[in-house]
Amino acid sequence: MIFQADSRQPRLGLGRRGFGLVAAAWLAACTPQAPRLVLSGDDQVAISQISAYLNGLQHFTAQFTQAGPDGFSTGTVWLSRPGQLRVEYVRPSPKLMLANHGRLLLVDETTHATTSLRLSRTPLDILLAQPVVLSGPVTITGLQRVEGGLQLSLVKADAPAQGTLTLRFTADPLALQGVTVLDRNGQTTAFNLTGLDTKAAIDPAIFEYHATPPNG
Repeated sequence: MIFQADSRQPRLGLGRRGFGLVAAAWLAACTPQAPRLVLSGDDQVAISQISAYLNGLQHFTAQFTQAGPDGFSTGTVWLSRPGQLRVEYVRPSPKLMLANHGRLLLVDETTHATTSLRLSRTPLDILLAQPVVLSGPVTITGLQRVEGGLQLSLVKADAPAQGTLTLRFTADPLALQGVTVLDRNGQTTAFNLTGLDTKAAIDPAIFEYHATPPNG
């Protein structure tokens, strides 16, 4: 089965606090529409550098820690443009997030419950696009210089309620450090990357999902 929710299985509900809150943060994050940021000359230079970096970052694998309303999770992430993402949650319990074929799939690997929706309904497709665009259909709502790094906040110009995606970078050298999602209740889920590897070969098969029988 490729990116289809099995109607015979229970869908992942927000009542399951652990994975439900992660799903809510990634899939239902929304903020009030913000005005387009007025950029200085230095800001425009920084954004140009970020754009060039992101468009040169065609694929990577990394370890991650995720901090959110429900506590901490750890695991491994793989990204390959266009449109492919695999996030394996190892602790505190096994979960899986897959993006491929224009769909985003969430799997609770303990119960085998699945949730599937169009990737275009989430802010993640900003990061998974080919090329990554930081103007026009994407609105920059924030650019902050923090100690040793930069933070760039983005929404979709025609659908800002889908969520605010903040990309965090080290400054020297410029490198993706993590992603933060801010939800409509002011809660944040921070996804921090370590050991970013842009040279490792990635098997395209890891972005496909085949359901495992409950007793398999």
